[in-house]
Amino acid sequence: MEVSKYNSTRHMNLPVWGNGADVPNAALLKKGPTPATNNGALIAATGNSEHLDIIGVLGALLDFSVVGETLVDGTDFETLPVDILPGHRIMTVDFSLDAADDIDATQAVNTTTITLTSLENDIDAAFLYVVRGTGAGQLQYLTASAAGSATLKAAFGAALDTTSRIIKIVPRFHTLLSLNADGTKLASQAAAGAMESFIVLDIRMIANDADNPLNPVTDPGRTGLNNARGLRFVAELMFRDTATYSLA
Repeated sequence: MEVSKYNSTRHMNLPVWGNGADVPNAALLKKGPTPATNNGALIAATGNSEHLDIIGVLGALLDFSVVGETLVDGTDFETLPVDILPGHRIMTVDFSLDAADDIDATQAVNTTTITLTSLENDIDAAFLYVVRGTGAGQLQYLTASAAGSATLKAAFGAALDTTSRIIKIVPRFHTLLSLNADGTKLASQAAAGAMESFIVLDIRMIANDADNPLNPVTDPGRTGLNNARGLRFVAELMFRDTATYSLA
């Protein structure tokens, strides 16, 4: 883990959903709470109701008629500047690619449905990367998920089998995570993680000297990543529960 570069600016470009309408500049934004609708995106906190997981303030107009909005099906991904509310450190943390921290494919996968025993629910907008075994080096995106199975944006180009090993790159604004045995990286497991100390602000891929946010429009279907130089998948995490600011 390392302290993120975003601590100095507290400004990030993050995906926004507006339910088919504009979101005004300076709107207060919160984690999208509805799987299959706005998972992995921020939405405006409006009206006289309780708003959980406030993230920040929108720094520009989301003009729906011009740019659209971020869609969980991976057909549109619109990011805008967000001023993160202060008070918490942001950390850059790698997703572990180690064999001890991956997920076994429990059956052959040759369609857009993937079944993984005990897969957690409501991780629409997550990515899956095949880290080793048959089909290694492929990246796909989840457009829908239910306990035990999920729907891929497209089928893997090379079908998977039970030798395939996968890491789960959780969606933006996810709050259930797991760390590896030495506490330095995020571990993958099919079931939901038990740690609620963080919230994921962004997920990125670093490869061949490029560092870019994972994009559900352009990145699904990528292959050969196991041959990429310096491949890393990282999350920008904001602490939600610390000794000086406890959720308990």
